[in-house]
Amino acid sequence: MRKIKPIAVITFLLIASLLPVTTSRMHSSNVVKTSCQIPWGKMDAELSKEVMQISRYDMETVKMNISYEPYFIQFFPVWTDIHLVDAPAWLSVIISETQFYLQPGEVKTISIYLKVNEDVENGTQGVIKFEIDGRNILLPSLLEIDSCHAYLLAIKTN
Repeated sequence: MRKIKPIAVITFLLIASLLPVTTSRMHSSNVVKTSCQIPWGKMDAELSKEVMQISRYDMETVKMNISYEPYFIQFFPVWTDIHLVDAPAWLSVIISETQFYLQPGEVKTISIYLKVNEDVENGTQGVIKFEIDGRNILLPSLLEIDSCHAYLLAIKTN
């Protein structure tokens, strides 16, 4: 019979005591939920260009480098989601890959395709906003990964 080491018991109790506590309380007829998570890392995104000029009949490509940096030691990947939060109505935006696993320290390069889908005046500008979320695959309800945003300015030219 194997004996459980005291350090294993202490570690288990420490983790169990840090599990998210969700409480519901009534406030103005709304249910408010609060949870407690441990900040465990952050997502980062860098665009190859921050300003893109695009003409009526062309398709332009921008590269986005996405990485994950843990605050502590981590050996397992995070599940990454890329969301298009906002884009001008006159522009079509296609993200080549919106979900994937990402190892700590790994840089994943994805393509973003832009095409003008309706005729607007030259010089018309629009901001495209992306949100990059990471979810820890081991204990997603306990370990929080900070999301990040990336912004791209699109300018319509001839």
